[in-house]
Amino acid sequence: MSQALRRLATLTASTKRTPALSSGKRGAPVAYLSGLLCTPLDPVDPETRQRLQLDTPHELKQTFVRGLVDIVEGDLLVVAAVEYPVRAVAEWAASTRGGDAYLHLTLEVLK
Repeated sequence: MSQALRRLATLTASTKRTPALSSGKRGAPVAYLSGLLCTPLDPVDPETRQRLQLDTPHELKQTFVRGLVDIVEGDLLVVAAVEYPVRAVAEWAASTRGGDAYLHLTLEVLK
């Protein structure tokens, strides 16, 4: 499976993160990580949506980002200039035999 995910991780993405509160105000998200490789964005199945208890009127997508990078819930994943709020992050090892590690991201598609 690791080889398959490696071949599928063809999209380049970046992230934005909201800076810490300053004087009681939250700033606009700023660039945080760049040059990330991820798989194409796919719809989240209803079972995953229910398991994560994500009750949102918006569509949910998922992707796998290569490597265990610093992405947290609330960050924005930017793909082709479109920003997707990160709703859930989980570590995912493609193989127990030394395969690549990935982050499984659940994203919200704002319409």
